[in-house]
Amino acid sequence: MKTIGYDMPVKSALLVAREPEVMYFSKKRVGEFSVESFQALSQKLLFTQLEWAAILHISDRTLQRYLKEGKPFEGLFAEHLYQLENMAELGLEVFSDPKALEEWLRKPKQILENTIDFSTLESFWGVKLICNELGRIEYGVYI
Repeated sequence: MKTIGYDMPVKSALLVAREPEVMYFSKKRVGEFSVESFQALSQKLLFTQLEWAAILHISDRTLQRYLKEGKPFEGLFAEHLYQLENMAELGLEVFSDPKALEEWLRKPKQILENTIDFSTLESFWGVKLICNELGRIEYGVYI
């Protein structure tokens, strides 16, 4: 009787058809966002404490308590802050000055029939739209 000789495929270093990992994080990292990281981020994105509270959908007093107690941000707050951190890095590559980035973020823009302004930072999708536009600016693709 004839037998089928089948060996398991050899693991290859070549990774084909993987999803891009630009806005994804490892589980360890998403767990929390430290107050020190938040303060470093607030040096890159020059927003007031009230604006940070609005972006994170928490009250100003809650944000003050987080900062005073040194309590790390967790869950969706941490994920949103990591996404904003990535956006800030990209924005500083494009503009190279935190003040110029802040002015650009505050100025309303009409992009693909969407109005993008400062309030866009309040949602995950809005931050992604801003990152997409920063990428277009970086590579000189104007729509």
